[in-house]
Parts: sequence; C-alpha cells; structure tokens
Amino acid sequence: MQTVGNNNCYRKGDSMKNNVFKLTAIAALACLAFLQTGCKQLNVTSMKDVADLIVAGNTAPDTQNRVLIVDVRSSTDFIQGHIKNALTAPLDQFTKDGEALYTNSFDTVSPTAAEGIANSWLAHMLINQLVNDFASTYADSRIIFYGATIKQANQAARIARKIGYTNATYMFGPYDSWVKAHGDQTGQYYDGVEAVDEDNGTFVMTGFINDTNFDNCSTYGTHHGIIFKGGGLHNNGLLQVNIAPFCFQELLTHLGASPEGNMADGIYYGTDEEYSAKHTDGQKIQYYITWDNASRYYAFSELYIENHSAFDPDNATFELLGIESHIGGTRDSNLNWNPGCIFCMYSCVCGITSNSKANENTWFSDGGTYDMTSASTNFYAGRYYPRMDILPGQGTVMKIKVKIVE
Repeated sequence: MQTVGNNNCYRKGDSMKNNVFKLTAIAALACLAFLQTGCKQLNVTSMKDVADLIVAGNTAPDTQNRVLIVDVRSSTDFIQGHIKNALTAPLDQFTKDGEALYTNSFDTVSPTAAEGIANSWLAHMLINQLVNDFASTYADSRIIFYGATIKQANQAARIARKIGYTNATYMFGPYDSWVKAHGDQTGQYYDGVEAVDEDNGTFVMTGFINDTNFDNCSTYGTHHGIIFKGGGLHNNGLLQVNIAPFCFQELLTHLGASPEGNMADGIYYGTDEEYSAKHTDGQKIQYYITWDNASRYYAFSELYIENHSAFDPDNATFELLGIESHIGGTRDSNLNWNPGCIFCMYSCVCGITSNSKANENTWFSDGGTYDMTSASTNFYAGRYYPRMDILPGQGTVMKIKVKIVE
C-alpha cells in the first residue's frame, strides 16, 4: 500500500511539473508574440472573417472604404494562386533586414532614405495597384496581411504598424490553409488578366477606351500609349487597362521576359541630358488590340498614324520614326512615381515598356514640355495620333493581347 501511495505521489508531482512546463511554454510564446509586434499586441483576423468580408463585397476593387487584403508572398506564389481580391506586396520587396523601406523620390530606396507613410515603399506598392491621385496613402484603410506562414503575415502587419498604418492586422492562417477551407475564394494571375498562354508567352488584358478625357485623347497625340486606369496620369491616355504596372511587369517576368532595361537604375534615371537621349533597349513586347465587332486583333502600330505634332506643325526636319515597344527596366521607377504607364510612346523612365524609336529628345523637338503646369504641351504634343476611323468610341471595352518576342 505504501509503495502504491508513494508511486501516486510521484505521478502527481510529475503531472504538476508537466503543467508548469506547459504553462511556461505558453507564456514564453505569448511573450515572443508580444515582442515581435513591437510590444503592442496586433489584432488578428480569422480566415472565416476574411471570407465573410469577401462575400459581403467589402474587398472588391471598386468598393468605397475597401478592406485591403495584401498577399506578402513572392510574385510567383501570387500568380499561381491567391485570395480573391488580394493585392500583392512581396515582403522582401518592401523590407530589408526586418525594417521598412522608404524612398527619397530621387535615387535611393532604403530603411533610412526617408520616413512617413507617403515615402514608404509599401505605400507605393499599394498605390500602384489602387487609384493614385498623388496624395492618397490609404493610411486609414483596414489592411489584412497574409502569407505563406502566420509568422510572415505577422511580420508584415507589425512593419505596417510601424510605418503608420493604424488599422493593419494579419490573417490567422497560412495561404495553404485558406485554400483547404475556402478554395472557392481564390484567384490566379492578376486582376485585369483574362487569359494566359504560358507556353507561348502571351496573355490578354482587359481595358477600355478613355471615358474621362476622350475628346483630347482621341484628337491629339499624347505621351501615353497604354495606361493603367488607376495611374496618376491615366486621364491622358486613350487606351486604359485594368492591370496595374507592377503586376504587368511581374507577369511578363513570370512568362520568361527579362525585366532588364536601360532607362533606370532602380529609381534613379540620371540627369535630364542622360535620360532624354536614351532609347529603351530591353526585351521586345508586341501589343494587339480588339473589341466587340472588330474584325480581328489589330497590331498597335496599325491603330496610330505618325504626323507633325499639333505644337510643331512646320518642322522641316520631321521624319517618320515608327513604333516598337521594349521593356525599360523601370519597375521600381514606375513604383516611385506611380503614373500608371504600361506603354509610353516615347522612351520613358517610368513606362514599363516604351517606344524605342522615339525618345524624350524627340518629345521636346515635337514641342512637348515637362514644366509641371497645366499647359497643353505637357500632354498633347505627341506625333502619334489615334486612328479614330478604326478605333471604337468613348468607354468601349477592349482586349489587348501581349506577346513576348524572343
């Protein structure tokens, strides 16, 4: 009896020790989470709550006070599958060594280049995919981060809070768990992409004819060939698309195009004299446009005619140059300024692709200016005029096929 009693005592002691150990472990994990969030506990959003927000329409692109779901995995992971309506901001692209990146708007992106939400690289990545009015930062937006792991999402939310996003939180569950629980609420590729042929390096993006400044864009030549509908300069482009420039570049890269080009080194594009003389030299990209009731896909060059600029009608040295699109190596420069440029008619330091046949010196000789005023020469001095005898009218939905040329 005594032996049994002693054994029971030892078992009770072992049980107490185990309980103490478990409680200590739990406390340690709680302390670790507390420290990881900057000594302030972050709110956590359950996967069910995220799913309910999607079903209710709160995360849809055109919703007022949209709840932003942000995927911090790699672009490749995002392209292969992501939560419906999510934006993309790979964690390693807006952070370095666990610290937020900032831009000085000139030549440097680093943790010490600047401070504040407006200068954070995260803000620039989000704005690139939203509507950029050169003032919005979406600082008060409710933002829910998710990643390949809970830890990755937690880190993103913690950094966002430090930047200044007061309503940043993270989803309690990795993406793989989301797929198992809510596989019907997922997407592939990017918003604004209708079809992708990975074997042949082509995709089709959706868009429309300018419906806010149609009279000017259909009458004059502009600097903007194809532009994102949310870009800061979208009002000055006739052909507008639904895919953001960052996403456009990442999809091109995924399909095998080289992102390299000569128009910018990170966000730095050189002196005025240097960038004005450059002709973009990256990989060649071709565009083909169609719309309902069109007889076929038209090559981009078929839809524009080259002629004297409206602001340089008597140029005796005018010569036809043509149109040929090439990647500019300008992803970061585009993020820095967020004009929305997908294809520029003149070799450009911001356009993801631009025309290698005409450069900024051409723009200036055509009568164009960049004097930061509302003067028409800043917008309508182009030599490439839209063929409105072929192109459809204001607001018409269109499709643009994008082809990588080896």
